[in-house]
Amino acid sequence: NRTGLLLLLLALARRGACTVLLNTRFRAGELGPLLARARPSAIALTRDFAAVDAGAILAEVPAESRATLRFAIGVDGTGAGQVAGLPVLPLGALMDGAEAPDAATPHAACLTFTTSGTTAGPKLVLHRQQSIATHARDVAARIGTDAPGAAFLAAVPLCGTFGLAAAMAALAGGAAIHPMERFDATAAEALIRRAGITHLVGGDDMLLMLAEAARTPFAPFAFTGFANFHGKADRVMAESARLNLAARGVYGSSEAQALFALQDPRGPHAMTGGGIPASGEAGFRIAADGELLLRGPSLFDSYLGDPAATARARDADGWFRSGDLAAAQRDGRGFDFATRAGDALRLGGFLVAPEEIEAFLLTQPGIRAAQVVAHEGRAVAFVIADDGFEEAATLAACARNLARFKLPARIVALAEFPTTDGPNGRKVQRAKLREMAAS
Repeated sequence: NRTGLLLLLLALARRGACTVLLNTRFRAGELGPLLARARPSAIALTRDFAAVDAGAILAEVPAESRATLRFAIGVDGTGAGQVAGLPVLPLGALMDGAEAPDAATPHAACLTFTTSGTTAGPKLVLHRQQSIATHARDVAARIGTDAPGAAFLAAVPLCGTFGLAAAMAALAGGAAIHPMERFDATAAEALIRRAGITHLVGGDDMLLMLAEAARTPFAPFAFTGFANFHGKADRVMAESARLNLAARGVYGSSEAQALFALQDPRGPHAMTGGGIPASGEAGFRIAADGELLLRGPSLFDSYLGDPAATARARDADGWFRSGDLAAAQRDGRGFDFATRAGDALRLGGFLVAPEEIEAFLLTQPGIRAAQVVAHEGRAVAFVIADDGFEEAATLAACARNLARFKLPARIVALAEFPTTDGPNGRKVQRAKLREMAAS
């Protein structure tokens, strides 16, 4: 997360070129297939980022997978040189050159996000310039990045839609952008106070780490959008009230872009993912099976190089199949996210969102986080709990308060959930939990 990334993204858009955003956590085995599929002319990297030796990783990629690369752009202060046999052009030198002709058009390919798919490799989600710029304008108007003194803390990786959509909204509104290369709660707390941060996005775990570092309230925020990756929304809202974060649930995806919808921070659904679409031209509907269908100017163009997957992603009327389950709010203007369709549990013949059981578990004494998966038609719960947690007592409470088919077969206390770092934040590995449930 550096200003150089945003400058380069804008420069490439001016030339009508497409950027493929790569997660800094990718290694050679993941990078090689992506380069082979996208066939880029150049690769941008930093050589002074302590967490990643980008040059060494690139050198490990088979030569045939990176054969289309002609040069590297050094988005760092290291200067010229070579990396993996490629000449490095320093970003500073490029910025000193003659101004390039403007080749940008609304329909030019702008960027692709990498997102998990059902195949062996990630999908490349292609957006046109029009979808990125229009969405940035709509979100800026909705969250107030055009207000005097607005300042955004770019702590979520900009390689994913959560961090980038918020940063683009900051650009569209004219807000100051303060990037953090890696999130550190203590440093973030100090930066928020020093720079007068007013806007922030992050996962629930990130915001709770920030809250732990903050002893006193901040100056009131205008907007904090959070994703409930770990089932800690109630704790986030409590800390938001203590620290003046103005937190609210949001909804998005790589295909629809993050912040596609935002909850009313003063409404009854504030802590739930979802909300009212940011664009007045966007819409949603709930299919008969509960799947959330979307349309609007922020949606992607296609999956790069995969026309079959692109065709499957939309129904006969052109609505995008999100793969998420949701429910319309009573007034019909917004929706509440329930769960990924693949994460829904089939228990006793009924389709159950795991959040239904997790929400009850979080009301029990000492339980700080909960995740529920299914094994052979039964729910299995995993919790992070204080010392003294008693499985039998919690199971008894479930039996008194939940339908019989929702009753967990086991409630297992863990020190922490298995997680993976992604471009939009750290997420629980539900597949790993299902393996643990089976064992």
